[in-house]
Amino acid sequence: MARFESYESPKNNRDSKGAKTSYVHPIWRGIGFAMIVLTPIMGWFSSVLIFDMNTQNKWLAIPRDLLVPTKDPYLLIKIILAVVISLLIFLVFQLITFFLYRITGPSRYGPLDVPPVRYSGKRYKR
Repeated sequence: MARFESYESPKNNRDSKGAKTSYVHPIWRGIGFAMIVLTPIMGWFSSVLIFDMNTQNKWLAIPRDLLVPTKDPYLLIKIILAVVISLLIFLVFQLITFFLYRITGPSRYGPLDVPPVRYSGKRYKR
C-alpha cells in the first residue's frame, strides 16, 4: 500500500465480474485474529487454574466416567472446562463490543431519513 493511500473502500467497489466486494479495515482483521488466538489460550490457562484450585479446595467432585486412562487422566475435564470458559470469555468480549458500538457507533438515522412518526392509534370512544 502506498504511503498516502487511505484504508477507505473505493466508491466503486466491484470485482472483475461486477459483483460487490466488501472491505474490512486491516485493524479489525488484526483484532479478530488476536481474539481467535487469545480466547482459547486464555480459556485453557484459566481452566487449568480452576482445576488446580478445585483439587485444593474440593469444590466439586469429579466423576470417574470423565477420567481417561492416559498420561493426564484429567485431560477431558480440562478440555471441556476450557471450551466452556472460552465461550464465556467470547461472550464478555461481545458484550463489551456491543456496548462500545452503541456508545460510539453511528446514529440510528441518517441525514436523509425521516424522523419516526409518534402515532399511538385512534382514541377509543364509546
